[in-house]
Amino acid sequence: MQELIQKYNTPLFIYDCNIIKERIKYLKSIFKKMDICYAIKANSFVIKEIINDIERVEVCSYGEYQICDKLKIDSSKLVLSGVNKNKLEFDNIFKSQKKIGRYTIESYEQFKLLNELSNTYQNNIDILIRITSGNQFGIDESKLDKIFEEKNSYLNIIGIEYFSGTQKHSLKRIEKECLYLQELFLKIENNYHITLSELEYGPGLPIYYFKEEFDEVNFLKEVNDILNKYFSDKKIILEIGRSLVASCGYYCTKVIDLKENKKEKYAILDGGINHLVYYGQTMAMKIPDYEIINNKEKNKEIVNLCGSLCTTNDILVKQLEVPKLKIDDVFIFKNVGAYSITEGIALFLSRDMPKVVLISDKKILVRDTINSYKINCPNYEGEVKL
Repeated sequence: MQELIQKYNTPLFIYDCNIIKERIKYLKSIFKKMDICYAIKANSFVIKEIINDIERVEVCSYGEYQICDKLKIDSSKLVLSGVNKNKLEFDNIFKSQKKIGRYTIESYEQFKLLNELSNTYQNNIDILIRITSGNQFGIDESKLDKIFEEKNSYLNIIGIEYFSGTQKHSLKRIEKECLYLQELFLKIENNYHITLSELEYGPGLPIYYFKEEFDEVNFLKEVNDILNKYFSDKKIILEIGRSLVASCGYYCTKVIDLKENKKEKYAILDGGINHLVYYGQTMAMKIPDYEIINNKEKNKEIVNLCGSLCTTNDILVKQLEVPKLKIDDVFIFKNVGAYSITEGIALFLSRDMPKVVLISDKKILVRDTINSYKINCPNYEGEVKL
């Protein structure tokens, strides 16, 4: 870490892909009969390093598809999902004649689009129907009749996709969802005289970012038992993002100013909430896993860790007891491998986007600093008079 920080400075994201590979092995040792589908919205930077360790990749936008295409990810591993399927973009995908592993249907309009494109290009495609859990995602059961009545012979509906949210701690909730899905499988198969072979299920496995006690091994074993209980005759694909990659990530940020205002001590860091996001970090009151490198101070102090944005919301941790800080002390925040890099308000205040380094069998700089002012700056060179 110190070597990379010295070479690339801060703020800096570091992702250790060896940790992800071990995490995949661990999950597969519990979910022995199931495939893993990685949702790259959690972290697109690591996908090339782990692609041979997983069975599928979920992409939810044309941009994510383009990332996979540029990295030469086998298109047969892709599951093209998402609530916005643009006709022009999907026409480009069909026109490329690449064999996509699975397409999902999240609405009747999406069904009509894929029905039309598959017919135009006479392209057989495998479909998963995403069933809504009661929000804007997925399709309502009431639309199934029209889909099965109108679908052409190129659409092969092979299963169901279901995801109802992240950070699920309740085994009762997961079992309730599985019972509902089992009944839905039977209903579809009986009503439409079809055999469905697959369930792609997002269990929303929880990651504990703060100092909570959690018996993950037994929890995962219980989830495995529930899934096998209800779907022993189906191929089960676990759709996972956060649980797969959270533990691989480190965010490094440096103290650039120290001050005391109204008897409150503040450490200003060169990073902030534009880069660092912890799910459930309510008003910066919880303490994530972190360390301060090269600080050997024995005296303690209580400080508020703040970022570099001009908003009072840019607080990483409030009232944190730390060894007495000095300028250039570096904080390393852990478990930031999922979402932090994509959920942060990266364009606010036109702060630069940090470098990204991968650790695998070697250390690779996979993204240099990006000057976000270029994105926020209006361009008058292309002015068109109306």
